[in-house]
Amino acid sequence: MKQQHIACLGDSLTYGYEVRREETWVFLAGRELAPMVVLHNYGLNGDTTTGMLERLQTEILPSRPDAVLLMGGANDIAIDGSAVQAQANIPAMVRSVAERGAIPLIGIPLPYFPLPREEWGNLSDQIKAAAEYDEYAGWLRDFCASSGYRTVDFRACFEDRVKRDNATPASYFFDGLHFNAKGHQVLAACMVETVRRLRGSDWK
Repeated sequence: MKQQHIACLGDSLTYGYEVRREETWVFLAGRELAPMVVLHNYGLNGDTTTGMLERLQTEILPSRPDAVLLMGGANDIAIDGSAVQAQANIPAMVRSVAERGAIPLIGIPLPYFPLPREEWGNLSDQIKAAAEYDEYAGWLRDFCASSGYRTVDFRACFEDRVKRDNATPASYFFDGLHFNAKGHQVLAACMVETVRRLRGSDWK
């Protein structure tokens, strides 16, 4: 089987906000999967799914990846108060990836644990955004199940890990939304497990 390249497209949750580059889940998973799978980090702090859609067309698809992981929507919800735009942009990105002959992978994001931070606005607004984020994650799962697209269910992996370790969920984050080094390790393990399973079955 030839070496395969996966472009990981997303926002700060993919980029690895406030952690060292060698601590990000993309780096950790890439190190584990090398040399047969190469991961490329196209995360951009603050990006929305609209920005992701543009970068997909101009930066990522021209590089001819074998697969593209799409994980975004947090900033859409933070800016617009809803996931409506993300729910339009994710299917558009999936179609573009599939039309180019690459495999679209949908990342199911972890929960958001609101913390009272002045720069993020009113805490009640953050609680509302967290609920919207949960609904959005459910929508992503339903969309993939009904359309037959593959997921990387980071949320399910996270929930299993927390239960197994009897840990406090918020301990995997440094601000309630962005993962700390411990959280990135959970995501990396999930990515590795999913990619290995795909390569062992129907990866083309």
